[in-house]
This record gives sequence, C-alpha cells and structure tokens, in this order.
Amino acid sequence: MILKIKDIEYGVKFGIGFVRKLDEKYYVQNNTSVKFGLGVETQVPKLLTGDPVALSEFLYLGTCAEEKRPSQADVDEYLDDAENIDVLFDEVIEELRRSNATRAKLGELEANLKEEEEKEKARKEAEKAGREIPKKSMKR
Repeated sequence: MILKIKDIEYGVKFGIGFVRKLDEKYYVQNNTSVKFGLGVETQVPKLLTGDPVALSEFLYLGTCAEEKRPSQADVDEYLDDAENIDVLFDEVIEELRRSNATRAKLGELEANLKEEEEKEKARKEAEKAGREIPKKSMKR
C-alpha cells in the first residue's frame, strides 16, 4: 500500500515489524514482568468499528520499515483532509487480510465481531418481540 502525503510516497506494510511496534505499545504484563503483546488483538477491533485514531496509528506504524517516514501529525492531517475515509479503512483492512503477519488474527477477530453483532441483533429482536406481545392483565 502506498500513502502519498505532501507529495511524498510512503510504503505501508503490515508485516512483522508493524506487529512488533503495535505489541511494544499494547501489551499486558504479568507479575513476573513477562510482557505479552496484544497490539493486533486490541487495536484491530477498533479499526473494524471505524475508529479514526486506530486508522491513523495503523498507517503511521505501517511505515515503520521506511527509511524516511511521515510523522503521526502528518498522517492525522492526511486523514483529516481525505475525501473518503471509509475507502481508507477498507484498503487498510484488505491489506491486513493479505499480510502473513496479520491474516489469521484478523480473520479470527472479524468472526468474533460478526458473532457479537449477530448476538446483539438477536437480543434486540427478542426484546422487541417481547414488548409487542400484549401482556394479559392479572384481574381476579
């Protein structure tokens, strides 16, 4: 994926280096000081639900392999000025699907998100159906 900011093209790659950078920032640490990176697990759901901060961070960290890279502020400005940010979300998600480093986890997270959405939809439908059923009066 190529990102053109201020007439400069940057390569965006969601490979191992990208995952490593995410994991450096987003992790849990147990009581023996062992860190477990959770960058993909915690940030992809934000991306899938349309969080523009997550999109900006993904694009910025995706340039980590570039010798010269944009600043986070440059990426933010790029997104602020984008004609259609939804297209950028779709492009990033598609790139994550193609990457060996993120493909499996993305598929798992998308399936989990879809399952949760279906459960929520079923819950709302059941709630709606429950309200539409006339309640019988309890006259004696």
